[in-house]
Amino acid sequence: MITVVGAGLAGSLLSLELAARGIGVRLLDGGSASDATGLSYGLLPRGAAEPWRRLQRRHGDLGLRMRWLRWGERSLPVPAWQVEPRRLQAALGTRLERLSVERSPERLQQLPAEGTVVLACGAGCRALAPGLTERLGVSWAGILELDTGGDCSWLGWPRGLARMPERFARLDLERRARELNQEEWVVDPALVPCGDRLVAGQISLIRPGMKAGEAPDPTAMEQRLRQVLATRWPPLTEAPGRFRQAPVSFCSDGVPLAGQVAPGLWALAGFSAAFSQLPAAAASLAEELASTIAGTC
Repeated sequence: MITVVGAGLAGSLLSLELAARGIGVRLLDGGSASDATGLSYGLLPRGAAEPWRRLQRRHGDLGLRMRWLRWGERSLPVPAWQVEPRRLQAALGTRLERLSVERSPERLQQLPAEGTVVLACGAGCRALAPGLTERLGVSWAGILELDTGGDCSWLGWPRGLARMPERFARLDLERRARELNQEEWVVDPALVPCGDRLVAGQISLIRPGMKAGEAPDPTAMEQRLRQVLATRWPPLTEAPGRFRQAPVSFCSDGVPLAGQVAPGLWALAGFSAAFSQLPAAAASLAEELASTIAGTC
């Protein structure tokens, strides 16, 4: 039996891969500090969709859909893929239950002395294992969520077309994270239909030391996000919507944790492009764990 701590995207995909290999899994839902998966756009470049297609062939519909997107204002629309986060979360729950994954709402206070444990709880990893690499940090990510059925035509943007920023400022901020002497925030402007909702932009805040700290004032964060979004889409200054934020793990050098970090302890965290990277990383780690278990039998 392997204990997977954290039932977000990383923990769920890893549990799926382990259970498919006949390995008993205990998945701790309460080990995750937040639901960062639900804040994601779920968008994938075309080459990153194949692992998701393989998963869907094995496990049924996981929310993978074709999507047209445009980078910035002037580029031509290009085909891409999207995994709708809410549909994925519902489908994963059903599939894990069918595979007899043992789910528990328990929140670990400390690591167990025996057994194999995988930390897949993102921002909560360091609280359980303070000795993890200093590359692993935590940012606060926030989005503006609007109930418009995915329609953005009222903003003067074609219905159903995702608009992505020309470049992701968040990635530059993560690379500079270990050098910060004061907190910094950046906004990545975007309009992304996600099923029955429209996700507008993302604001990211990183503090010195790359630690999460207390949740930033949501009113101030929402105001910052709306101010930047309104320079492109003025109605977003006051459009009704919900601001949602959560702590998110990342690695300052862009190389996530995906392997053994101590005897009996493994990690799957720190992904800056989780939807693109995690399916392959989870499958690889599951195979490594299976080989390790077989070698000790």
